Amino acid sequence: MSYLWPTVEEQWGRTGMSKIISIKRDLKTILGLVILGISMLGLGMLLASTVKDIQLMNDGKAEAKRWARSLINGPADATDAFNNQSFFLKQSGSVSRVFVFDVFDKNGNLFHSTGLSDWHPSEQISDLLNSPVTLNRRDKKQLTVQLHAGEGDTPTTNYASVAIPLYSASGYIGSIIAIVDQAEQARYLTQSFQIIVGILLLIAIGIPSVLVIFRTREQVKAEERVRYLSGHDELTGLPNRSSFNAHLSEALDACLETDKHLAVVIIDIDRFKQINDALGHNAGDTVLRRVTAVLNSNIRENGFAARIGSDQFALTLSAFQRREQAAVFVATLSDALSEPLWVNGEQITCAVSLGGAVAPVDADDASTLMRQANLALGCAKAEGGKTFKFFEQGMDTAFISRHERENDLRRALDADQFELAYQPQVDCEREEICGYEALLRWNHPRDGSISPAIFIPMAEETELIVPIGEWVLRRACQEAAAWPKPLKVAVNLSPVQFKPGNIVALVKEILEETGLEPNRLEVEITESLLISSTGKVAEYLDGLRDLGVSIAMDDFGTGYSSLSYISCFPFNKIKIDKSFVQSMTKDTAILSIVKCIIAMGSSLGVTIVAEGVETAEQNRILRSMGCQLVQGYIYGRPVSGAKCKKRIGKPLKITPLKQTKAPKALSAA
Repeated sequence: MSYLWPTVEEQWGRTGMSKIISIKRDLKTILGLVILGISMLGLGMLLASTVKDIQLMNDGKAEAKRWARSLINGPADATDAFNNQSFFLKQSGSVSRVFVFDVFDKNGNLFHSTGLSDWHPSEQISDLLNSPVTLNRRDKKQLTVQLHAGEGDTPTTNYASVAIPLYSASGYIGSIIAIVDQAEQARYLTQSFQIIVGILLLIAIGIPSVLVIFRTREQVKAEERVRYLSGHDELTGLPNRSSFNAHLSEALDACLETDKHLAVVIIDIDRFKQINDALGHNAGDTVLRRVTAVLNSNIRENGFAARIGSDQFALTLSAFQRREQAAVFVATLSDALSEPLWVNGEQITCAVSLGGAVAPVDADDASTLMRQANLALGCAKAEGGKTFKFFEQGMDTAFISRHERENDLRRALDADQFELAYQPQVDCEREEICGYEALLRWNHPRDGSISPAIFIPMAEETELIVPIGEWVLRRACQEAAAWPKPLKVAVNLSPVQFKPGNIVALVKEILEETGLEPNRLEVEITESLLISSTGKVAEYLDGLRDLGVSIAMDDFGTGYSSLSYISCFPFNKIKIDKSFVQSMTKDTAILSIVKCIIAMGSSLGVTIVAEGVETAEQNRILRSMGCQLVQGYIYGRPVSGAKCKKRIGKPLKITPLKQTKAPKALSAA
């Protein structure tokens, strides 16, 4: 579409200069080859002329010898010829390319003439008679050849003058100077050499020229490809961050000259890394192409889309009269992006978070506009994602507050601001506490107790949960080692703690350091861990079980629950999320789900723990369905390690919260 790709003028502006440079480079190279070819042509012509002369001289000798043999058969005929002048007169009409000849005696005197003097001046004849001056090994003069080109009324264009020495028994008796017509031979040789030189010239210039042009064209294509990739994303074909920034500056300048608004929207794919880890990078690429396709089909003609990060896209929407118009469009776009798609036989919901800012309402410069859109995106993600927000006043303050909170969190571990609280888990059959879950608490020196719902996601996002989680595990094992056997301690492990790959070695080290028996430690993991690096997770969980540590699935039913996880992973316990427990007395459908989970655990030999039990009615229903363990305020709120130690061994105290009236349909449960 036009908003994604450059116009013809823009394309020429980007590549025209390189094409001109390429043409100049081709012309220079070809000109050099032409000069080289002309030089080679001159050399070839000179060589061809020399070879042609040699060929014509050899041809003249061969023709003169043949003619002389047909005229005089040996020394006897030569002697008779010089004794009888009419002998040569009779041979004047013999058929041959020798059409004129004169006979000279051994002293160089003309003996018989057929008109040679009309062809050559006397000095040329003298040269022929006296050359060569040397004799061969038989003391015989050699045939002497001179090549000529016809002039004036000369009937032939090319001919050779050949001096043929004659011998009798007594020795040299004279010479015949014959003229051999070589017009046809010269023309044939000239044409042949011209063809050969032409072919050589074509090979010498044409092929290198073609190769040079081809190489230059390939180089230009490569340069254009590099130039394209410098401004575009290779996977999606969308412009990249640098191209988007350049476009945003231009679009913002145009917006400020009118009374229209310009919206900048940043799109972030939620849980994109988990998709990559669980299904592979090919699946991630499919998701990115899907987002690109949705942007291409939904964005308006006056919009511009780009990929600005691994899982982030940005777009500009211009010509809006009001912010509300942009909000409606973004809401529609969000719905289109969130439609499920199939990857590798699995259905994925590509949830996205969107943050936007509008110029000139929110800002009138590109950097501020992008910053505010990012702030809005951060707020959307802080609310759990799958939503969109436009920048509002106060988001700056919230961002600064969050940044300060992150800095406080980084210092909290060294400042000893964390502590553990323990909540009991009760065995329904024996009516006694069988263990405690360790819960992290943060006592901020200025703000007091900060909710885990605030700082735990922040710790996971910044990966501070790795050192914090190690501290929690070590402290919980230290305190649990002082409890009477067989009380267990349950510790939550974040998926981020599995990323370094040393979780099994770390747990083993802490158990050995604190002296806690492995069968008294239980680690709780969430379902979100199970969709990332499945093979590695199974390996880690098997390693923990080999140590003797119990493994529990926490918050079952709230994430990506699949019954296949129960059979694929070595769980000892499944914890029903408190949202199900607290809703089952109000909703028969939820009650049926809880009942199915408990029945499933019983059939698989997996212990079921119900969290968030607060009322006597909830407790009664869970017991009646065969739930083995319960946990919640009804049996005690989380307390410090010191208070927990004091409470151990005392009678179990039930303190239900105010009960809500259950529907009649639940009374039989």
